[in-house]
Amino acid sequence: MKGVEYLLLDLGGVLYGVEYERTLRKLGLGEEELVSLLQEPVLAAYERGEIDTETFLRAWQARFPHLSEEALREAWNAMLLGPLPQAEKVLQTLSTRYPIALLSNTNDLHLELVEPQIQPWKSYLVETFFSNRIGRRKPDPETYLDVLERLGWPPEKTLFVDDSAVNTAGAARAGLKTYQLPANRPEELLQILAVSFSSF
Repeated sequence: MKGVEYLLLDLGGVLYGVEYERTLRKLGLGEEELVSLLQEPVLAAYERGEIDTETFLRAWQARFPHLSEEALREAWNAMLLGPLPQAEKVLQTLSTRYPIALLSNTNDLHLELVEPQIQPWKSYLVETFFSNRIGRRKPDPETYLDVLERLGWPPEKTLFVDDSAVNTAGAARAGLKTYQLPANRPEELLQILAVSFSSF
């Protein structure tokens, strides 16, 4: 992709396996309810770090009274599949050509599991930005601009990759180049950037 000098990547669905349907099933919701669930104000507040895990779970217990706190924790983490098999090698390859940073909408419950699992990737990344720690959340354009200001990267030379059309649209409004990657297909990053390695 022409003009790209920096890579800003989403985590879940791009490098880390996510299957929302697993969480929906445990909550007793249908797939058509995913969008509204992800847009709930209490979840947005949790992912911006404005409320703690206990407050989040209390709010959800009011909505899902048939589930215990432990069941809600299990349901919320059910979507997490772990690092995708090709992800580390993709990062290793891309990091020889581009500075890479991660930008993820996430929360304390997820990070308890995810952060130790992605620790081996640290050497390939310039920085990792988690929404609950920076107080901002995708797809707000200011989120991308704040992150790029911290990195010193110009938007027009930065490619943002996410599996969500809503999030790539937000990045485009902030002036970044964007690409919506099919969920859980990190190897396609090499194709769009015309990078290859013989053993892949």
